[in-house]
Order: sequence, then structure tokens, then C-alpha cells
Amino acid sequence: MEEKLIEEEVARRVEAIVAKRVEEEMEKRKEEIEAEVLRRIEDAKQAMEAEMLAELERKRQAELKAQQIKEVQLVDRLYDGDVNWHFSFWICAAVLQLTVTAEHFDTFLKCFFKQNS
Repeated sequence: MEEKLIEEEVARRVEAIVAKRVEEEMEKRKEEIEAEVLRRIEDAKQAMEAEMLAELERKRQAELKAQQIKEVQLVDRLYDGDVNWHFSFWICAAVLQLTVTAEHFDTFLKCFFKQNS
């Protein structure tokens, strides 16, 4: 009888130790899993941010290209045979300054000097 009580007590203690170990291991794994999830979320966030920045840059480049095309078309119209421009260089420059961005004014200057060379 005493042997059976000892066996039951040993089994209960072993079960308690095993349960404690399982709980500790589960807590450890939970922290590892949470850390991995946070890392993956951060990676995905950074990738999405980089993709959005790249898309914005592509749009900016497309808008810049469209603006440059408009400027070239405007300059081409200035020298078109159908348009009779009898203005001085400075009046033409002033008109273009009003219609094109300042950063692309050099496009007009290059075309003007190329045409008048």
C-alpha cells in the first residue's frame, strides 16, 4: 500500500514538473514567435514603403517627362512657320518664363540659340 502511495506521489510530482517545463517552453516559444511576427511585420512595412517611394518617383519622373515634352512643343511652336513671332529675345524669354517652370527655362535658351546660330 505504501509503495502505491509513493508511486502516486512520484507520478504527481513528475506530472507537475513536466507541466511546469511545458509551460516554460510554451512561454519561451511564445516570445520567439511574437518577436518573429514583429520582425516580419517590420520587413513588410519597409518593403511596402520602398515600393510606394519607388512608385512616387516613377510618377514624378513621368510628370517631369510630360512637362519637358510640353516645353519642347511650346518652343517648337515658337519657331513654327505658321506662327509669326516678331518679338525680341527678351519678350520671348518673358513669355516663356510665365508659361514654363524656371528649372526648364534652359530648354528654351538652348533651342533659341540653336535656331539663331
